[in-house]
Amino acid sequence: MDTWTTELSPLAREKLNSAGDISESERNRVRELLKLDALLVVYFKSLLKGEDLFKVLKEMELEGKQYLLKEAKSRLESSFMRSLLPFKFTQSVEGNLVIDLLKTEEKLENQKTPVLELNESNFDKAVNDHSMLVVDCWAPWCGPCRVMSPVIDELAVTYKGKITFAKLNTDENQQISARYQVMAIPTLLIFKDGKLVDRKTGALPRQVLEAEFARHTE
Repeated sequence: MDTWTTELSPLAREKLNSAGDISESERNRVRELLKLDALLVVYFKSLLKGEDLFKVLKEMELEGKQYLLKEAKSRLESSFMRSLLPFKFTQSVEGNLVIDLLKTEEKLENQKTPVLELNESNFDKAVNDHSMLVVDCWAPWCGPCRVMSPVIDELAVTYKGKITFAKLNTDENQQISARYQVMAIPTLLIFKDGKLVDRKTGALPRQVLEAEFARHTE
């Protein structure tokens, strides 16, 4: 399995050494989980293609290392990269996780999201038409905005019928940006019943955003 990562980082070695008095097999298990963590970090930084990640995970499946597949599934499906994955996890009749590449139609279905595109002509109407509207203020040159984009797409699918999500290009709609004092991006403007009730700035994890949304939907 050393083919899919280099030596453990100093931090990983420290974690391994702090594992205490455990058996060699348990130490190997910890070592491989730490290597998986390092691999996923590389993927989340967009330094590893999804197809290459699939090859590594498929190797784990063939070697029967289900604990690694379960950890990978949990991390990937709760991440902002979920909608971009070119593969899927399924469960076999025996109860084991199996990983397969998505078919073209499955990829397209994953990429469909009910996110509105707003501009200065339809912004006010959207705010008034939806009981709860979350507007992602972004720009094409903004790196953190690209990180947030798939998160917004996933949330739009998850909360369809409860919360409406939209995107606003701040470069092309500067009057709206000035009206709501959007000084940094990405910024999420949260509207409820036509009024701005909250805003969040920065590339925030999905779990943090969901906790914030719950405050306004409960």
